[in-house]
Amino acid sequence: MKKWTTVLIGALLAVSLAACNDTDNTATPPATNNETSNEGNTPAEQETKIPTLDELITKTNAATKEMKSFTTEANIDQNLKLDAGEQSQDQQVKTSLKMDIIKDPMMIYQEMNMEMSGQEAQNVKQYITSDKIYSQVGDQWVAIPEAQTAALIEQMKASMNPEGELEQFKKIEEDTEVTEEGDNYVINADVSGDNVKELAKAVMEQNGSDAQMQAMLDQMNITSMKMKYMINKETYLPASTDVTMVMEMEQNGQKMTMDMKMTSTFSNQDQVEEIKIPQEALDSAK
Repeated sequence: MKKWTTVLIGALLAVSLAACNDTDNTATPPATNNETSNEGNTPAEQETKIPTLDELITKTNAATKEMKSFTTEANIDQNLKLDAGEQSQDQQVKTSLKMDIIKDPMMIYQEMNMEMSGQEAQNVKQYITSDKIYSQVGDQWVAIPEAQTAALIEQMKASMNPEGELEQFKKIEEDTEVTEEGDNYVINADVSGDNVKELAKAVMEQNGSDAQMQAMLDQMNITSMKMKYMINKETYLPASTDVTMVMEMEQNGQKMTMDMKMTSTFSNQDQVEEIKIPQEALDSAK
């Protein structure tokens, strides 16, 4: 069950990190099409015009290119049920994640807390560079062997270049709607059937998922997936994301059903100036 849970968390974090990389509230907003294509409209019409999906994706991508660093926080709630013959097991998993990220050269500090029903909470601190991962286990720092970290580091590197991420919405444009809510434009996608699996595959492929994760995704029956991206009207940069997924999977005579929800928020755009790896962590690699 834990392995399957990890795959879904990876897919959802790919979505979240993509949006996070698109965030930079200090950037200068790009010129809007309203200034040129709406000359005949009244001021009120220009102000309330909602951009199309293509326009929103184009402007959001254009606004991300100068961002150097940011912070993202995510909360992931999972309700799982595992059936094996006549036996059934229910489990709730709550995960909170905070990441400080510098894009170039890549440097990430993350803190993760995972609570599973009936088990002691797990707290993990990690520093991730372009070639190493240092992880705190209890009070002890360890350097994770390269063979175990290469795939994760490649996924992180891929997510540092987000310009194509929102393009995935074009694959499901018929299931997507752009609205507005307060200071934000909202991209809503409510996907089901084959479209949801194709979208999940595209997101994971773009973020460097390995063959094992792809094979497990092929075995999943994802019954529904809802995504909500909040994009600031002035900067054309995401403010938050909500993702929910309902799926089931069978493997080795076991059937698992999962209801998962993740919410993410973004802050500190271009304010994370340094991430310093503690000496005890560096010493663990010697």
